[in-house]
Amino acid sequence: MPDSKTRYRTMTNTHLVKGEDLNHHQTLYGGRCVEWCVHMAYVAAQSCFDTPRPLVFMSIRSLSMRTPARLGDLVEFAARVDYVGESTIGVRVDARKVQPREDRKPVVTGTFLFCTVDEEGRAVPHNLPQVEDVTNGTRNRWKRAEEEFLTATT
Repeated sequence: MPDSKTRYRTMTNTHLVKGEDLNHHQTLYGGRCVEWCVHMAYVAAQSCFDTPRPLVFMSIRSLSMRTPARLGDLVEFAARVDYVGESTIGVRVDARKVQPREDRKPVVTGTFLFCTVDEEGRAVPHNLPQVEDVTNGTRNRWKRAEEEFLTATT
């Protein structure tokens, strides 16, 4: 099994903000941005495995729109695994404007939680190694997120 440094690589994708992505203020619609973030978070979580695994979205732990993106902006999304629980995977997504290069302003930051499941949708261990260099604060935040979700769904 590869170590966690090679297993948990950052996944990136760039979106062109088009007319259908805009809200009534002519800036990137938050719903579209959330869609792109969840997509990137899923790609990062699924990329932990050598073959596809049943993986479900659990929750958005945080989401902060930072700078408006406008028509024609290129926005790069970067997703990385931030936490690994017994059956859960926490992913952080950061997006920035690509241009101008000297002023790549953040557009959005968010954290998303996924869970490996069996055929009946029950959580199952994924046997992934822990993420190295995770602070106790980060680990505790993710553990609280898991507990909150499990309490709310039982």
